[in-house]
Amino acid sequence: MILADYHIHSTASSDARNTMTEMVAASLEAGVAQICFTDHIDLDLYSTGKPDPDCLSGLPEMQRQMKEAREAFPHADIRLGIEFGEFNHDLERALDISNAADFDFILGSLHNLRDTTDFFNFDYFDIHQCRELLDRYFDELIEMSDMPCFDVMAHIGYPARYMRNAGFDMWSEMPSFGDKIETLLKKLTENGKGIECNCSGYRSPNREGPVPPVYILNLYRLVGGEIITVGSDAHRTADAGAYLTEGFDLLKRLGFKYFTTFSKRKPEFTKIR
Repeated sequence: MILADYHIHSTASSDARNTMTEMVAASLEAGVAQICFTDHIDLDLYSTGKPDPDCLSGLPEMQRQMKEAREAFPHADIRLGIEFGEFNHDLERALDISNAADFDFILGSLHNLRDTTDFFNFDYFDIHQCRELLDRYFDELIEMSDMPCFDVMAHIGYPARYMRNAGFDMWSEMPSFGDKIETLLKKLTENGKGIECNCSGYRSPNREGPVPPVYILNLYRLVGGEIITVGSDAHRTADAGAYLTEGFDLLKRLGFKYFTTFSKRKPEFTKIR
């Protein structure tokens, strides 16, 4: 099986521990054939939810590390992407950023609602609050699905991980948002956008499995979705390539025939073997 990792970070992201060169070495050792770095560019400050005027300041470091990694591994297939967060909060600025470099791939994510902190930092106190936040989260994802400045939507259901850590099992509550989830997946499909199978959940303390959960991955296929990437969401060499095989095996069991990679933001399809 050809493994391609389309969600991986380097020290060009503030929350990662290793350089691109180190991450490539670890990924190749894990059997990954194609690596697309998706370091963070977030329109908002994660700690406050307010606009970050310097959100693009990390781009030169991404480009420097990419050059260094390609020189260190001239025969490796290494591509440049970004994980672009909260772009729906300022579309005009987001369009400028999405065109700021010759990206191969843009992974769209939502880590915080408008004017709120990252879901990672949130203080969760009851199930009703969690439901209300998830409802707003899916509304913003639906809004994002109509915007042109991304290719694939990242880790659908992201807030539920941190809600579970606080004692509220919102993974099991996810089907109650079924109408909005189906609307989201249909709009993504109609707009030529994809979703990812994020494998970080396999290594989380709760072992929740893929993000989004299996039923959302399957529903995406049932509504006609075909563009799907697989990513480790690794932030350190120890996690490079981790559980990608499980992700590809799951997609095959669900009936996906192909996985997707990108070059200059154009999708390319490879048969899942």
